[in-house]
Amino acid sequence: MFSSIRNGAIAAVVLGGLTACSSPQQPAVKSNYPVLQYTCDQQSFQVTQLSGEQILLLIDGTEYHLHRVPSASGIKYTLDGQSQAESEVELFSKGRESLLTIAGDTDDTCLMTTRSIPNNQ
Repeated sequence: MFSSIRNGAIAAVVLGGLTACSSPQQPAVKSNYPVLQYTCDQQSFQVTQLSGEQILLLIDGTEYHLHRVPSASGIKYTLDGQSQAESEVELFSKGRESLLTIAGDTDDTCLMTTRSIPNNQ
């Protein structure tokens, strides 16, 4: 009697495991962060939000991963979260305007021209 109960329990566990393996997997969570396009007097660049704390800055074919740092107002990102004095790249934005500093040169005439949310279907 115990043998048949044990065999039934083993069969149920094996069948349950096979059913779990054959069930469809849930799709990966898609990001709905915006992609922003900025135009300045001398250049244009794109910002892709990676998370609440990181962005990807694309300018002249070069990618920079920037990290959010404390700011009195607006939002500031620097390369590897370094302070402004130490960072090679810094982006400060408030509303539709931004300041982009690369290697000590600041372009303070940047304006967001396009904001889009990727279609992740």
